[in-house]
Amino acid sequence: MATVPETTRTITNVPALPDIQDFPEADLRPEVYRIKAKAFEGETETIQAMSGVILAIRPSRWYAIDNDANPDERLTVCELADPAHGLWRLDPALREDSPTELRDCATCPMNRYRTASNGRGKACREKRLLLFLRDGEYLPIVVAAPPTSLRSVARFTTRAAARRLRLGQLHVRLAIDTQKRGQEEWGVLRIEELGLLDEAAQVDLAQRLQDGPLADMYRAWTAILAHTDRTL
Repeated sequence: MATVPETTRTITNVPALPDIQDFPEADLRPEVYRIKAKAFEGETETIQAMSGVILAIRPSRWYAIDNDANPDERLTVCELADPAHGLWRLDPALREDSPTELRDCATCPMNRYRTASNGRGKACREKRLLLFLRDGEYLPIVVAAPPTSLRSVARFTTRAAARRLRLGQLHVRLAIDTQKRGQEEWGVLRIEELGLLDEAAQVDLAQRLQDGPLADMYRAWTAILAHTDRTL
């Protein structure tokens, strides 16, 4: 169950590479994987399932409208300023230069069902972003859980909290359940608990979260309490 790197092999007949920093660590960014109907789609691969540890979860909200001047672009109207409030642009066409006001997500009309263009969901795209460390990898990825997966994430976090467990103590498998209505298909995230990390794995993970590239990425990502994923 240990989530430790498995990419190091000792090759006795090859000289070791120089012990230098061969890339700027500031360039490191977690790759985003999106939930499609039957698989997780990343920037470089598509996979059906993955196992590892969820390091943290953050909310994301995004409300956008069509841009009449450019059909290929959507104009951001609102995105999260903090977990409970959105920063509403009074003139979306001005983009970042637009005057703004803070709105309460709980009472916002765009946070109501049947306001989406399909007449069923919410116009505001609410998601959960999971910072996920896959087994055998050194750096985490981000799994973007769409509105259809919010209940799955809530069940998992509630169950962990009920047992007073940190998310990073749980070894999990992420998979996708395919749902269908007529000709429409979509995926729902499934989080399966594989058990608690053993003591050695928990110690190893805790140490890696204290110093090094993983720690830097973890601190930077978790310092932001509300993220914005500008995709449908």
